[in-house]
Amino acid sequence: MKKSTTTFPNAAMPLDMQVDIQAPKPLGVTAKVFISEAIRKLFLYDQPIKCDAKGQDSKGKKIAVDTVGRWLFGVPGYEGHTRVVPVDNKVLLYYPKESPKVVHELIASLKEAVETAK
Repeated sequence: MKKSTTTFPNAAMPLDMQVDIQAPKPLGVTAKVFISEAIRKLFLYDQPIKCDAKGQDSKGKKIAVDTVGRWLFGVPGYEGHTRVVPVDNKVLLYYPKESPKVVHELIASLKEAVETAK
């Protein structure tokens, strides 16, 4: 049985879902980098999607928004659909409530991975 690829919206969506992630220490301005590095290690980050949006590198080459992670965190020229806010030993991660199910699964996996890391 062939697995179908989920189609994701191109347009900006409200960041109306919040997840609190307990960080190992106060992260300050490094919170977004910390979260980006942690999520890239997760399997669902690279799950293929259908999305017409494209980013663009500094040489003008188009960058496909073709994975869950690229859609959520963006690529050069495409901002993505998250906001990361550090607060003491926590990271508040905002993303669209109306995201496809796989996005919610990826965020839950991220929370678990960060909070259980030693």
